[in-house]
Amino acid sequence: MAVERATEMTATGTITLVPSVHFSAAHRRRVRETIRETEPDLIAVELDETRFDRLEQHDRPVPGELAPELPVPAAAAYATLQAIQRTVVRLYGLDPEQTDMEAAIETAAELDRQVALIDEPISETMTAIANRLGPETLPKVMVRTWAMGPEEYANQFEMVSLPLQDVRSGDDVQPAIDHLRHLLPEVANVLIDRRDRAMAERLHVLRQEGYDVVAVIGAGHHNGIERALADLESNAAGIDDVSTTTVPIRVPARSVTRIPIQ
Repeated sequence: MAVERATEMTATGTITLVPSVHFSAAHRRRVRETIRETEPDLIAVELDETRFDRLEQHDRPVPGELAPELPVPAAAAYATLQAIQRTVVRLYGLDPEQTDMEAAIETAAELDRQVALIDEPISETMTAIANRLGPETLPKVMVRTWAMGPEEYANQFEMVSLPLQDVRSGDDVQPAIDHLRHLLPEVANVLIDRRDRAMAERLHVLRQEGYDVVAVIGAGHHNGIERALADLESNAAGIDDVSTTTVPIRVPARSVTRIPIQ
């Protein structure tokens, strides 16, 4: 099969991005096949150390268990996003007990490869979202929705009719990203843009260190990460910007459990 829009770089390492839908069986197969065919030095996943450690410890978190680890507003934001995620999974008939990240980690273990954790800490993401939302958020969303004409609204949801197994790049989900950005720019800035940059910086560090990497990421992050990687590659100042960035690298267990992916 063709590798998903590989991003070949001029530095010593290469980055192959595999955009996927987290709970799709078709994308789990695509993740496994791409990793096996590419045989990279490292497999990068859209996880941070907290989520990876929970997975390795066979500890599937529920919202209530996050209270000791996150500030109350951040825990509430996390629980809200989990609820939205569960609704989307049910709406599309996906399997909430299977994820593309698990497939990537299991395949890394199968091939005796290590796993690079490229997402920013979940506590930082949720705290940033909680800080940007307030009582005025819902009225703002309503005003933005009313301001959209019928044609614009239909265009924003163009991707809903696309079978998820046919999603192969960030372009396929861009209408949904644009819709989120229009209605909730405060959330999009943190949940998408900020994390795109964070993941790109970590991938750039691995590239500079000479690793050939397959990176499994949500399709909604694909375009943003590609742009950020290109900027870092072409901008000498950008290389200095990430010189202190560290990338956690772990040896995966041979068996993994189910975890929620944001």
